Amino acid sequence: MRLTTADYRETAAKLQKEWRVHQPHRQFDFASHVNTYALVSLLNKGLIFEDYQRQFAATPKAPGDVPAMAGETPRGVFGPLKFQPELPVDEDEDEESDPEPELDEIENPRKRAVERQHHHELTHGSPAKRQRLSNGYENGADSATTPMEIDHHGPDNNHAYPSPLEGEQAESPILRTEGPSRGTQVDKVRDLTQGTAFLRLGADELPEASENPLVLLCEWNPRAPSFLATAGTDALARIWTVPGGPAPEQDLGHVDSPSGVSFMSIVEEDLPRNATVSAMAWSASGDLIALGTELGTKSRVSIWSVDGTSLQRFDGLDSPVTNLCWSPNSNYLLAISPDVSNGAANPGTLLHISSPSMLNSISYVLEHDLRSDNLDAAWISETEFLLCGGDLLVSFKCTGQEIVRGNEFETAKDERFALVVFDWRSRLVATASDKGYIDIWDQSGKRRSIPAHDGGVTSLKWQPLQGDATDDERLLVSGGEDGAIFVWNVRSAENKPKYSITMPPPLAVNNLSISPDGASIAVATHDRILVWKMGDHAMPMASWVPQPGWQSPGSGTDGEDAIPCLGWDSKGQRLVYGLENRLAVISLREHEG
Repeated sequence: MRLTTADYRETAAKLQKEWRVHQPHRQFDFASHVNTYALVSLLNKGLIFEDYQRQFAATPKAPGDVPAMAGETPRGVFGPLKFQPELPVDEDEDEESDPEPELDEIENPRKRAVERQHHHELTHGSPAKRQRLSNGYENGADSATTPMEIDHHGPDNNHAYPSPLEGEQAESPILRTEGPSRGTQVDKVRDLTQGTAFLRLGADELPEASENPLVLLCEWNPRAPSFLATAGTDALARIWTVPGGPAPEQDLGHVDSPSGVSFMSIVEEDLPRNATVSAMAWSASGDLIALGTELGTKSRVSIWSVDGTSLQRFDGLDSPVTNLCWSPNSNYLLAISPDVSNGAANPGTLLHISSPSMLNSISYVLEHDLRSDNLDAAWISETEFLLCGGDLLVSFKCTGQEIVRGNEFETAKDERFALVVFDWRSRLVATASDKGYIDIWDQSGKRRSIPAHDGGVTSLKWQPLQGDATDDERLLVSGGEDGAIFVWNVRSAENKPKYSITMPPPLAVNNLSISPDGASIAVATHDRILVWKMGDHAMPMASWVPQPGWQSPGSGTDGEDAIPCLGWDSKGQRLVYGLENRLAVISLREHEG
């Protein structure tokens, strides 16, 4: 880990892959006894020792002896040296120095199929279910340090590879990002902590309810920036009213009940208090919200208005409801859940479509086992949608009376598809797999594969556009378990990202969201948020790290395995971050003082 932060990214990547260890701090018994910067210190001492050896070899041992290095180009661990030891020269000859060797750009080796396959074997399963990589900095995001420099032109420096640590002491590593040209963050990142309000999830008015329900889903209303919906365990389903962000003179700080914030529960009176809301979706207009609720072995799909009125519900679906997805004009609501009508040994997948305008719902049973491969869905018109998962990529059409299977895309048996998103501007479909590949599909079914990430792709988003789209650029953003965020121009003929951001291991991209204007990217791990300007990949513009103790004790879960929810409000001024039993609303507006 320290090699990466000291600018030996390639070395660290090779060591980690050769060892096949993704969480060394947990898997090695000796890890807890290794001091901070031990590897860098050991490497530094080795370089100094080698320099002494080189000086000794270059020193004549007896009169008339020729130094061992005479006539040779001195070399170190990292190639030819920039500073040669002083050698005997004729007085009539001018001293000449070799030109400095150029430093080649080092590409992050993200496209090695063998390594990607091994990573897939270690992390088999859908992104929503597999165990996540560890995601913490030991010293916080705002820690700063001077990167380890190999070439240092100091006046009193006699070493070809001078010490990166004065007295073996160094400050904490700062986040490094990469793009077409490698850049180093040097400016201070804006801290968003002071613009944070924590919303209490406990229900004081219901003594029998848990005081610490776990938030699994949170999503801003797509039209009204003051409405925030949350859902989770212990029958948690609420629409919060969160008035505009804190004014410059007002700091909400770390309070559980900020002034002006209220909520209403959107759960039926007969709902057991141990029920879990496993799926949630706003309609595009923001007038409707749908919930998928687990009731033991069965589930319920319910539709509510934004004012908290129950409009429709359907009981009897098998648990859990894994997806809820509205058609563009909110005429249809697609729900995906298991189907065990043929017995638990032969499960299928139930596609259930309902709507407040429909008296009866319609269903379709697909021969697909959700236990082995989860399904993702995307509407491509008001009546057509795509299903994606495993080696399946197929379209369906809703006629209003039935669901009809449509075109099936040509795929291989080991695809491991996990995500699908549709772009209304270009009419292109993008899919992502657990093997790290991103595929772009046109309307004819023609496919273009991009080897993108080492390991699973956890997030895939099209950049929102406010104006007219250009013919030469359409941007797609991906995030992965390898800690990389890539921005792809899918209209480019090259399979290279336009921008790339790489977080040092063991940070993984747990979730990713793009602001409504398409100008900013927010990335969430289990304990922090980093925000970048689109196109300004050199450094994040802002970061948010909660203070110690922000989560209530006794939640009973491992925070590193939980997947945080993240999203922008419709004005792009606030973020919501939900994890376990805490919910944070973070303002990006500038604060005075």
